[in-house]
This record gives sequence, C-alpha cells and structure tokens, in this order.
Amino acid sequence: MDVTIQYPWFRRSFFPGFFPSRIPFFMRMPSWLDSGFSEMRLDRDRFAINLDVKHFSPEELTVKVNDDYIEIHGRHEDRQDEHGFVSRAFFRKYKVPVGVDPSALTSSLSSDGVLTVFAPRNMLDVPERTIPITCEEKGTAQK
Repeated sequence: MDVTIQYPWFRRSFFPGFFPSRIPFFMRMPSWLDSGFSEMRLDRDRFAINLDVKHFSPEELTVKVNDDYIEIHGRHEDRQDEHGFVSRAFFRKYKVPVGVDPSALTSSLSSDGVLTVFAPRNMLDVPERTIPITCEEKGTAQK
C-alpha cells in the first residue's frame, strides 16, 4: 500500500529553479528542519508513522513493538565522506493508539528513504461519546 507523503510547508520548494546555495543565509531554514522529519497520523480508520531515514540502509533499521510502544532504531558505524568519518544513530518511540492492534503493524521503506509504519484502526472497540460544553457567564469570568 502506497502512502502519499506531503512535506510540511517549511520543506516545500517555493522557488523552483533556485539552488539553496543562492538563497541568502537569512532566508534559509535552519539545518535541523531539513535534517529529517517524523510525522504521525491518526485517522478514523488508519494509523501511520512516516519517518525520514534516508541515511540508513534497511539492514541498519529495526522496528519493534515493546508493550504499548513502537520503537524504531537506526544505527550505522563510521563511514567516510568528503569531510572525514561520520556515524549516525537515532531512537524514536511512539505510543500505540487506542483501537490499533500492535500485531497488525507493518512497515515499508520507500526508494527515497521514508520509513512508513502503519496499521488499520478499529474504531468499533472505542465507544463514541458526547462531551458536554459548559458556558461561563460574562460577569463570572476570572482574570
């Protein structure tokens, strides 16, 4: 099953044809915004996590369910790049929402390095309820 991933507004290119090196430093996004993203979506019928793992190969990633949490690990040893050696590691932990069966979780890795962990959500197990709305009098509001 393919998942359409929309990058947040701050990662979209509003200036087609411009290269980041030509954009003045004060208009560039901080490097932590461009270094990866994590998105968790909880729809009525589906639960999904999208995680940027483009710096890791499938063998360097693990996805586990531990109690009520999904744990995603990524680690690779020293690799040489144009500046020297680099090693990377991360650990993310997500709570499994109500109505999601942990045994139904599956994951896939796209060609552009986005890991997707998803499962159907069974809302029949969660009862619907109405939440009452209380109103305050104009004169009784505390400041």
